[in-house]
Amino acid sequence: MFSRDNVLGLWFYSEMFYFSATSSKKIAEQMTKLQLYKIIFLTSWWVISAIFITFYEAVIIDFKSVLEGMPYDFVHVLLTAFGFTLIAGLAMASFEILFFNNILRRKSFGITILLKTLFYVSCMIIFISVDILSIISVNLKLPVLDGDVTEYFFTNYVLSGRLLMAILFWGITVSLSLFILQVSDKFGPGVLWEFLKGKYHTPKEEERIFMFMDLKFSTPFGERLGHIQYSQLLQECYYDLTDVVTKYYSRIYQYVGDEVILTWNVKCGTDNFNCLKTYFEYDKILRNKNDYYKKRFDVVPEFKASLHIGLVIAAEVGELKKELAYHGDVLNTAARIQGKCNEFDSKMLISEDMKNVLGISREFDFVPVGNVLLKGKVNPINIFKVEPLNNYSSIS
Repeated sequence: MFSRDNVLGLWFYSEMFYFSATSSKKIAEQMTKLQLYKIIFLTSWWVISAIFITFYEAVIIDFKSVLEGMPYDFVHVLLTAFGFTLIAGLAMASFEILFFNNILRRKSFGITILLKTLFYVSCMIIFISVDILSIISVNLKLPVLDGDVTEYFFTNYVLSGRLLMAILFWGITVSLSLFILQVSDKFGPGVLWEFLKGKYHTPKEEERIFMFMDLKFSTPFGERLGHIQYSQLLQECYYDLTDVVTKYYSRIYQYVGDEVILTWNVKCGTDNFNCLKTYFEYDKILRNKNDYYKKRFDVVPEFKASLHIGLVIAAEVGELKKELAYHGDVLNTAARIQGKCNEFDSKMLISEDMKNVLGISREFDFVPVGNVLLKGKVNPINIFKVEPLNNYSSIS
């Protein structure tokens, strides 16, 4: 029923799938959910593209080999393309999201896309060449690096223009997939998809958590450093914030000078106290880099923060510069609470509503500071200091 070649083929593809599944499991254990989604997106995009181009070429050549004298086994070609692209895509997507993206984080948008496209197209061409060589090798029943195999490859694939067409196709495919990811990051995780669905085309009411973080001593820092160095300081601080935001499923709503506003939906913000850990993890990173900041800027940055929860109106605003905007008293209240941090000598203050939603914690202590009348408010609200306990693992 099955020939020796069929059995070997099934074994080969099962091994590839096992390798991919095992690699995926190991990778998934070391990344956030957002990073995993990005890897799945890139890998799926490239695999679907490989399937598409395989079908397209098969139809164009009427399911006959363009390699002179070679039989054309469409199923074998399809499975090989699928298997190679799955492995290559998984490896390259993991490298992109976990490493390469961080290396190029400080480069401009255009330079980033160009460098990534050149790198990944080169990788794709190598995998495609290995794929074609393996197909020729099987058909000629010769080793992959045999002279007849390589001669066939150069004469009937490289010199025929098929390699050039592959470079053009994968250049466009890779550039488009990376461009989509870059644009998604510019909008913020999930916002691009929400825009495409038209979720906020008409205003919607939803409950959200907001954190206002403000750089302490910003005025004296600005006077000491001057405009250029002060802006570079803020850039460095916001670079250090990026990984924390991703890790704890936050969304950067706005940068307002030396202040940054973060937001979560209620589930993401309260699960495992993510909204609190975002701040204290970031505070830890800044403290660990005190020597770096002191050496480069002669200052040590520190942020104060506040948290509040409540109903807001979310809507798309603008035409030339479209963005997702939130409106409501929740933001004003969160900003006013943050303004009380210096008065109560606290790094983080939260509202009573926020404390009640978070519940009891074995990692954080909520210390009441009293019933406080905030500027612009008619009725006072209860405010609490948040202090990490000794068993909070993220604090060094």
